[in-house]
Amino acid sequence: MNSGNRKFTRSAIALALSAILPIGLSHAQEVKELAVSQATAQTEDSYKVDQSTSDKYPLPLLDTAKTITVISQSVMKDRNVDNLRDALRNVPGISMAAGEGGAPPGDSMSIRGFDASNDIFIDGIRDLAGYSRDTYNTESIEVSKGPGSTTNGRGSAGGSINMQTKTAKLEEFADVTARIGTESDYRATVDFNTKLGEQTALRINLLAEDGDVAGRNNVSNESQAIAASLMTQLTADSNLSLNADVLNQDNVPDYGIPWVSDVSEGPLAAYANSTPPVNFDNFYGNLYRDFEDIDAKSFTLKYENQLSASTKLIAKARTASVDRVNVVTAPRFISVSDSTDVRMSDEKTRDTSNSINIVQVDLQGTYVISGMTHNVVAGTEFAKEKFERWGYVALVADNLNDTPVLNDLFDPNPYLEFTGQYGRDGSRTFADGTGKAVYVVDNIELNSQWIVGLGLRWDDFDTEYHNDSADLASYITTDSKELSWNANISYKPSQNSTIYVSAGTSFTPLASDLTGGVSGNQNNANPEKNTSIELGSKWELFKGRAIATAAIFQNTKIDGSYRDADDRNLYYFDGEQKVTGLELSVIGQVTDELSVTAGYTYQDTEVVNDLDDNVGLSLARSPKNSASLWARYDFNDQLAAGLGLEYVGERNNGNTSTSRTADSYTLFDMMVSYQATEKLSINLNGSNITDEDYVDQLGGGHFIPGTGRLITLGATYSF
Repeated sequence: MNSGNRKFTRSAIALALSAILPIGLSHAQEVKELAVSQATAQTEDSYKVDQSTSDKYPLPLLDTAKTITVISQSVMKDRNVDNLRDALRNVPGISMAAGEGGAPPGDSMSIRGFDASNDIFIDGIRDLAGYSRDTYNTESIEVSKGPGSTTNGRGSAGGSINMQTKTAKLEEFADVTARIGTESDYRATVDFNTKLGEQTALRINLLAEDGDVAGRNNVSNESQAIAASLMTQLTADSNLSLNADVLNQDNVPDYGIPWVSDVSEGPLAAYANSTPPVNFDNFYGNLYRDFEDIDAKSFTLKYENQLSASTKLIAKARTASVDRVNVVTAPRFISVSDSTDVRMSDEKTRDTSNSINIVQVDLQGTYVISGMTHNVVAGTEFAKEKFERWGYVALVADNLNDTPVLNDLFDPNPYLEFTGQYGRDGSRTFADGTGKAVYVVDNIELNSQWIVGLGLRWDDFDTEYHNDSADLASYITTDSKELSWNANISYKPSQNSTIYVSAGTSFTPLASDLTGGVSGNQNNANPEKNTSIELGSKWELFKGRAIATAAIFQNTKIDGSYRDADDRNLYYFDGEQKVTGLELSVIGQVTDELSVTAGYTYQDTEVVNDLDDNVGLSLARSPKNSASLWARYDFNDQLAAGLGLEYVGERNNGNTSTSRTADSYTLFDMMVSYQATEKLSINLNGSNITDEDYVDQLGGGHFIPGTGRLITLGATYSF
């Protein structure tokens, strides 16, 4: 770290400390003790979660003036959730995107109409790169909706996602789970926790998985992973934890099926701007050429210290990386106006590495000053990010590119002869990013009925993109210095209810993913900015065992960039988009036997300023209506059953007049659970039990169908 960075870090920490240091004020009264996050047992039975997974939201979710949904461990177990995409089916208003330009599909999504692919966090720290995140080591998943740069920094235009990992507890337990399915698939996990003395605990999670993807011929996923969490209590008021996570994936990647473009003649003219009339199981890749290898690893150090009865220090440091090598065939028509053949010459290759080194320091405090209770979080963050890409090309000529070789749209052959060989050609590009931030949030309880929240965050984010492999000494730079804010006021008609109005901002720099600004005048762009206002209410029901929420919102983006219709190197930077909507949800235990998680989202999206032909159109991947429902009924202490549905309305893959349209769909799931003995439980799960064909992930030139019907049988033995 150079001297300038050291000076910034010292000054940022000083500012963060001074922002919350009514510790030393003579008229400040300590009001409650903040418990250190110790490794203690927590119940996993309830669908309802009372507290956010983020350190930056200190109030209970009931009193937090924001739409936040937490997917609990019990919901994920009941619904047989294996990965982040599956978990997010419980949260309407989120839609998936397919990879473009060689980018992997991975966990690419939109929240409230705006891209959130770079807004995924693990334990409050940004997780880089596009890949499919497994949930074998995940305790819960939190979706926070609305602009959130005050808490998360750059991005978070429509919202963000935080995955909370499993940590060591001061107790003894072990769970072994094995599962088989109808797609020649298996999955096995181990969750082992033990005490190493009176103050230290170790937790190990293991994963082994392999199998085909239901409803997709020849597509398969294989994963192995290990995660370890070591926690020790240094004193009665402090603890230290070290967490490590290593994941390897060996997949047959899937770019799905080609869209039919805007054609007026030819054999597919009747399907213009829509899906072709094919079996959604069809696979248009090549099993001799296509592959995907992913290696992800992270190491996190966390220190917590209860400095006083009212003040807590949380310091986190992480180093993480995701390495990817893949070749995947993007299905494209050879000439859609007069043929149905699909060419094999549009292979996408990636040989990349994303890495991050980051330090976060937070101080949490609760104080009474002049009769008002201040719930304060202040902190600083320093991060170094890096993206590297190596040229990955056909070192031996790819015969599928010659002519090129064609595949049958209606009966594709995944075993077409391939005689090429891919590897690195010696070229390399890379980008470096440096982020510095200082922030403070104060939720002020004026009295038992009124709460006022205020937050500010200053970000300094700059990048250097060395995009010319022939001259790596040259680079393109971006530098964004932005102040983000949020403000809210809440009224509590009763102890178990809250009505609130909130507003906030976010900013998304041109090179939010470290690369960008290489086309035409694109580098002249200012960060895109979002502003949102939300009116909402939250009510605890059924003796506090469930929570119901309702919110109306409007999210507006300005300073968006778009290309000239004729000169593709000319960009304009006055784009504007708007999303207005409604959110409803109920989560928790309705009766002693019935637990539910249900939600509905309506969103009306609009392009306000863009090219004339696009003004008034809806935003990409933004269904007007979406809903989810899952209900579990316990017949007795041994037998339970669950039923669920997911509805997603019609969506477009872009916001232009020639965008492709995906039909609406409804999926049904089921579960039967039997507690055979005190230690052995058996689960039968079915997803998409009607075997619905539907478009899940939307790309520009292709779409990826959703998974077909999958039935699994699993057993968990607890020691």
